[in-house]
Amino acid sequence: MRITHGSSGIIAALGAASLLSLGALTGCGGSDDAAGPGAGGAAGSASGGAAGSASGGAAGSASGGAAGSASGGAAGSASGGTGGASGGAKTFSDCFANIYENPRSLVVPNYDKFGGNYNSTCSGTNNQDIQGVERVVFLGDSITVGPGFPTPANLVYRTLLTNRLKQRFPGVAVSSCAVNGAKVDDFFSGDRQISKCFPGVEQKKTLTIFTMGGNDIKSVAGDKLSPAAAQPVIDKMITDLRATIEWLKDPVNFPNGSYVVFANVYEYTDLTGDLSSCPAAGTAGLSGQYLAAAGLITQIREKYMQIASETGTDMIFMGEDFCGRGYHSKDAGGQCYRGPNTPNWFDISCIHPTNDGHAHIADMFFETIAE
Repeated sequence: MRITHGSSGIIAALGAASLLSLGALTGCGGSDDAAGPGAGGAAGSASGGAAGSASGGAAGSASGGAAGSASGGAAGSASGGTGGASGGAKTFSDCFANIYENPRSLVVPNYDKFGGNYNSTCSGTNNQDIQGVERVVFLGDSITVGPGFPTPANLVYRTLLTNRLKQRFPGVAVSSCAVNGAKVDDFFSGDRQISKCFPGVEQKKTLTIFTMGGNDIKSVAGDKLSPAAAQPVIDKMITDLRATIEWLKDPVNFPNGSYVVFANVYEYTDLTGDLSSCPAAGTAGLSGQYLAAAGLITQIREKYMQIASETGTDMIFMGEDFCGRGYHSKDAGGQCYRGPNTPNWFDISCIHPTNDGHAHIADMFFETIAE
């Protein structure tokens, strides 16, 4: 991570807290036929028959160019504009120059020291060749659960992605143990998502997908912890995440193979630390500016990337793609500014994605899985 321009005004916040959970279902241990967002009715599918190529380009490619995408298709790339392009491996500059390599950049992660290995659409890494999946399991927090309002269940990323994965892996079983408000330690303690979805040795070749970490960050931001006070919280979060992914990749637990794809953390302030920029933030106990913990979220993103590289799993760049699409999206001086007509991808809860945001997350996961 490098910090430039002598500024500490960055980030703090949030990603996946359960501020609004109207109509949300936890779906713990449920099958793909259970009610709720994971059931995957065809209406509103982001796939449009997109089981096609991971290299992108043609309609129906894994880049998210499907005509049926609720996001409008082309939003696919983590670089904000290259979705659908093939051309092999990308570099950090190819993917993130628009938010990390410009005169406005304040905090920049160093992903390349962990190998980089970006996929061709810059939506995620490319560490696994995911084939022959027999079971898909969703874990995580309210982003994966889906709030139920204002985004309806059929437009939550989990539903959209489930529809596409059923096309790519015919006959695949799908279940979810994601829980509103979950933190990283809920994988094994608290809600015990792992034991609920994996009560014994899993004989099916399994793909586990999750969003997790936003509620951990929210607890730090809500208390406006100093960097020194926040560090033990971050360290435990990363330790718990690594232990979870190592368990999910252990052949003792998955003798016929397992894959893991997870998201890094996003936040709604567009790297400004302006917690009050979202009108409803106070409802979640978030207000004012959080400038003391400069770079903490970037440190977290680096650690997520390190875990993906060292465990041979994959990470989608959700934080990068949502930066500049938060509540400072119109701030032309912001690090992640994308132009005057860029839509906000955070809903009225400040924390959950809009319909288009959910569709884009589904695109990112699918591109990463397909490639």
